Parts: sequence; C-alpha cells; structure tokens
Amino acid sequence: MIALGYAAGPWFVAGADATHQRRPLSWGLALLAGFLLLRALNFYGDKPWVAGDTALATVMSFVNVIKYPPSLLFVALTMGVGLLVLGAFERWPHARWLAPLAVFGAAPMFFYVLHHYVIRFLYLDAEVRWGLNHGKYFGFDTVWMVWACAIALAFALYPAVKAFAGLKARRRDIAWLKYL
Repeated sequence: MIALGYAAGPWFVAGADATHQRRPLSWGLALLAGFLLLRALNFYGDKPWVAGDTALATVMSFVNVIKYPPSLLFVALTMGVGLLVLGAFERWPHARWLAPLAVFGAAPMFFYVLHHYVIRFLYLDAEVRWGLNHGKYFGFDTVWMVWACAIALAFALYPAVKAFAGLKARRRDIAWLKYL
C-alpha cells in the first residue's frame, strides 16, 4: 500500500494535468465497484456478510471486512473511499478548511509514530493514576469516547505535526525526512 502511495504521488503534484486529477476519482469508483460486486456475491472473504434484523445491521455486516492482514475487500473499500475523498479535495485546492488536513498529509508518518508514543504515555499515566480498571487493560467504555480521544489527540498534536511539516519543507537537503 505504501508503494502504491509513492506511485500515485505524481497525481497530486501541483500543476498536474487534468488526466492526473481525474485518476483518483476513476480509480476510487473502480475500487468501490469491485468491492460492491465481490462483496455482494458473498463467496470471497474471511467473513461472509449476513442479512440482519435491520437495514443498519445488514450494512454493518456488509462492510465488516478484515483489516489485519489487509484483505482485498478491506483495501478496495478503504482505498476506494480514500481516493474519492482525495479527488474531491483536489477540486477545492484553495479551501481554507482543508489547510489543517494538508498539515497532517505533509507529515503523515511523523503523526503516526508520534501518536503511538503519546497514547502509550497516556495509557501508562492513566494506569498510575487510576489503576487497571478493565481487568488487564485501561480502556474506554463506548465508541464515542474513542472518537473523542482521537479528535482531542489530533488537536493536541497539530502544532508538533505542523512544525515538523515546516521543517520538511525547509530542509529538503535532509533526505530521510521525506519518509516521515
């Protein structure tokens, strides 16, 4: 997946022609169509989907695909949606509300590594303060708490990620920085 990201990099270079800008949309649609077809046939994959008691339960079963190791269905679904979102963002290159997302996109590996260390520190701090409250692990009781923590973490790490992205932009002579 990382190699595909590097190969697709020229699609997003400033000044890329219209063909390059259409590629994320067409590839995203193709991946989603492939996912829908393969998943609807219900013969491929680790876990077949089943009709639930409600429409929501059926949809949840349909999109419940294996993440680790990344399955073809998982990659087609996530990359398809991701390419559609990137293609849509390409159509609004000067939208001010996209600037914070561009900061995270300028230093994605740095954010990924940094957030792991911050979460580990927070986990150890919580363990010291409150003890192990969920058996062996400290954790959250509901999904909304996980999302709230993720959003708070993104806001908290934004200044560090922005500073590192600025360093990468200024110091192109340090080759290894491009990998973070």
